[in-house]
Amino acid sequence: METRAAIFGRRSIRKYIDKPIEEDVLKDILEGAVMAPSAVNLQPWYLVAVNSDEQMEKLRVLFGDISEKTRGNLEKRFPNHPEVVKETLGFLTSLGNASVCVLAFLLKASYEPDIPLISSASAALQNLCLMAYDKGIGSCWMTAPIETGYSDILRNEFAPEAGEFIAAVTLGYPAVSNPKAPRRKEGRFKII
Repeated sequence: METRAAIFGRRSIRKYIDKPIEEDVLKDILEGAVMAPSAVNLQPWYLVAVNSDEQMEKLRVLFGDISEKTRGNLEKRFPNHPEVVKETLGFLTSLGNASVCVLAFLLKASYEPDIPLISSASAALQNLCLMAYDKGIGSCWMTAPIETGYSDILRNEFAPEAGEFIAAVTLGYPAVSNPKAPRRKEGRFKII
């Protein structure tokens, strides 16, 4: 797949079919993720691929709580779109039936000097999403745990050895094909 096709074709997928991701495919996606560039080559990410049914169920329970805690924020953000609120809350509660959820953390609790670590980890997550798309696997990048104060809960439960929680990315075979691209806002770049 060409890079441009992957960038322009990838969409956030919030509904997946009941089909596990093969271990070699998941490993390939994760290996692609960690090939990302990073500030001073620190490679400060730590990715936890939650894959087992038992661990995914534990994660869904936590995301059910996260869903309830984010309801108010969503209702304020989308006062004229109750369907968006309902769909988002449903997705958070079920994780869209994803077979895998990758939790991204910083590798360590602190770094000296304190450089832009989240930018580096975000590059790894973008690689993760593009690698998944290349394999026919959908993804959805989520930060609701940060907004709702669940970052430390997720870290303590799934990666107590890691640093700060960055984001979660669901992975699975899409239940929908070619979802409509959201309208892109104007004025987001300039050439000087």
